[in-house]
Amino acid sequence: MTGISGSSTLETHAALIADELVQHRDRLLEPAKARMLRPFPLKEACHWIGVSQNALRHILRTNADLPQGTMLRGTRRHFTASEIHAIRDRLIDQGKLDSRHVTRRQEGEAPAIISAINLKGGVGKSTSTQHLSQALAMRGYRTLAIDLDPQASLTQLFGIIPEREPDMATLYHAIRYPEDGVSESRPIEIGDVVRPTHIPRLDLIPSSMQIMEFEHETAANDQRQAPFFLRVEEALAPIRDDYDVILFDCPPQMSFAVMASLFTSTSLLVTVTASFVDVMSLGTFLGMTGEMMGVIERRKGQRPYDWIKYLITRYNPTDQPSVQVAGYLRSILETAVMTNEFYLSTAIADAATTSESIVEVDPSNFHRQTYQRAWDAVDRVTGELEGLIHASWGRADHGA
Repeated sequence: MTGISGSSTLETHAALIADELVQHRDRLLEPAKARMLRPFPLKEACHWIGVSQNALRHILRTNADLPQGTMLRGTRRHFTASEIHAIRDRLIDQGKLDSRHVTRRQEGEAPAIISAINLKGGVGKSTSTQHLSQALAMRGYRTLAIDLDPQASLTQLFGIIPEREPDMATLYHAIRYPEDGVSESRPIEIGDVVRPTHIPRLDLIPSSMQIMEFEHETAANDQRQAPFFLRVEEALAPIRDDYDVILFDCPPQMSFAVMASLFTSTSLLVTVTASFVDVMSLGTFLGMTGEMMGVIERRKGQRPYDWIKYLITRYNPTDQPSVQVAGYLRSILETAVMTNEFYLSTAIADAATTSESIVEVDPSNFHRQTYQRAWDAVDRVTGELEGLIHASWGRADHGA
């Protein structure tokens, strides 16, 4: 009996899928070939800024040099994200926003560096990072999203296909180990890895399969001279203060790169779905992670986190087993579980077919209640995360 070659067959299938993904993304991006963020109506602009509609109308009347928006769909005023930021910045400079809406770090406030982690795949790490980073940027925070996953899910959610850019610079190129006498192996400047996105104030460090090279190099490298867990922290140092929030999207594995991100982070966000299978695997993951972090801490000293929170994703409030598991998780971990959940939403699922988040999509393309339910869930989780960030900065508004 003649068999098939495992290696050649798998490589052929991989090439077919990669080629089709590139063609699919090209079709989605026609005709502009670029991602563009929609303008926001007055009501949404007010939400992002943190003022009422009447207040914004008054601000625009009395500050003629501020962006006045553009009339679309008849008499409806719309604003771009850049215009929203300009208005907010003016109000912050004038001291007209309370501290809850002052979305820039003040003196003495260090950047919030958050790793989204879980050893299990399919628990919403990438989509959570996408939605949270975009919503935080829209609220005015200078945000950097870093993709650590070789599968590059977050990278593709931002419209970048690694197969189309085989020479694309990733975090690997900034944290790799230099080889004696090999100039091409030297790390590149982190600023050359950062890419702006179509959302103002949100940058991305993309990923590809190349990040796996860091695992191979670390295993072969003398860790006494260049400890792997310092590589990410040292690479980020030149740009760290350029951002208010840095979010790592970690792969479902405890790799050297993930451990380095955990050592760099100030907080951890553990995503978990409300199923007993995921909760069981979560316990194993947390125990293993704690042991590995303990080894690093014994060598380098403790790195206490500002907070460790568990975010329930793909939550269905109408599904009794889902509700029971969520309650079970809260009974065990209590306040470590975030109050709000990311819902299992058809609006978010439909938007994902074009790699868009609920922040980006046009609400008119969805049933009003379906969109509003998804939007409210994202907004509540983002608001809760914002409160945690403000609490870590020592602001008194975090309970608001």
